[in-house]
Amino acid sequence: MIKIKFYGAAGTVTGSMHLVRLPDFSFLVDAGYFQGRFSKLNNEPLEDLRDVPYIFLTHAHLDHVGRLPVLVRNGFRGTVIAHRATWHIARYILEDAFNLMDEEEPLYDLKDLQRTFSLPVKFVEYGKEYDINGLKFRVRDAGHVLGSAFYEYEYRGKRFTFSGDLGNRNKPIVRDPEMPNGADVVVMESTYGNRDHRPFQESVEELKEAVFSTLNRGKVLIPSFALERSQELLYIFKGWENAGEWPGEWKVVLDSPLATKILTEFLKFPECYDREAYARFLEDNPFKLKNLLITRTKEESKRLNHVRTGLSIVAGSGMLTGGRAIHHLKHMIEDPNNALVFVGYQAEGTLGREIVDGAEKVWILDRFYDVNLRVYTINGFSSHAGRTELLEWIDSADPDTVILVHGEDHARESLREGVLERENREVLMPTLYDEIEV
Repeated sequence: MIKIKFYGAAGTVTGSMHLVRLPDFSFLVDAGYFQGRFSKLNNEPLEDLRDVPYIFLTHAHLDHVGRLPVLVRNGFRGTVIAHRATWHIARYILEDAFNLMDEEEPLYDLKDLQRTFSLPVKFVEYGKEYDINGLKFRVRDAGHVLGSAFYEYEYRGKRFTFSGDLGNRNKPIVRDPEMPNGADVVVMESTYGNRDHRPFQESVEELKEAVFSTLNRGKVLIPSFALERSQELLYIFKGWENAGEWPGEWKVVLDSPLATKILTEFLKFPECYDREAYARFLEDNPFKLKNLLITRTKEESKRLNHVRTGLSIVAGSGMLTGGRAIHHLKHMIEDPNNALVFVGYQAEGTLGREIVDGAEKVWILDRFYDVNLRVYTINGFSSHAGRTELLEWIDSADPDTVILVHGEDHARESLREGVLERENREVLMPTLYDEIEV
């Protein structure tokens, strides 16, 4: 008998965490942080997970690793199982989250963070099979971000797979997600279960149009996730430079200390690249433009406000929930010569979502500002698989039961309908703290 309890499935794309109870022992898959309007759920008690001996990390995004120090605060001392790149990057992600934490309501303290970094870690590699106390598992490339994985488990003849977050095909740098082997049960992400993305190359051309039409008269702000999206943007800009398309007077600014740290990790794991990125890596640093500026201090970041044209600023956070992007936006938002370019998902309850939904005025830090700058939403940059890719992935696993998690309810419901149209399978949509026997 195998039971799965869901600590992050509540019609949201954040806070992913699942407990698997086997007859002999239990393990966790991810320990994600809730963001946006669900952030209060991070305060929910987790004492019942203190004795779990293992946690599998699918990748290093905050919504999959952010509550690991909270588990440690509540007594967790288990072993972390992850790809080496995931754990290296997760350390930076967790340090950054700690530095940004609300001092009045801290979820954990510095000692908890240090204990987290002292947990025993078992590094795993793509394509290899492992065995823990009779639980067999294989690590597969999820193609989502550097080091991302999905796990195929087998226990006493029962095969069950956790997708983690699956990548969008034909993206640069990382490989496409692998297709799964057969499984009886699939626990499946559904972030974009209701729609497909535009072809990636079309999105690159749309980005070029937004940037090139703006920089002669203003600045471009690209709120970007520190992991993958920021590095991907540098990779694209570098490609334009290599092709002789990038004017020499224009500059790209990476204004994110976290993205800068993660960039160093990208150069350590070229074995995770696809063929094109690996070939470029062998010739030169595929992320370093001639006119790339990397800010090191807040003062360097603030000086960018005095430059009126010719800057493309890549800054965190990707959903405008904090970070340096907020301060740049405050200075840029009322000038119609500037542009704001979204290249990532904007969760409900975030400032980014407000602007994408067409707000004419928004509150930033201290007051309301008019949204006068041009706003672009380019969804083909998503590092998540679209609806068709998700359905094809499920077809490859050919499960009897599909459990949909990590998606807003309308996306989960749409994907559920798509699954049932293709095959008569059991499709479940658990909510927070539901437990399902599989």
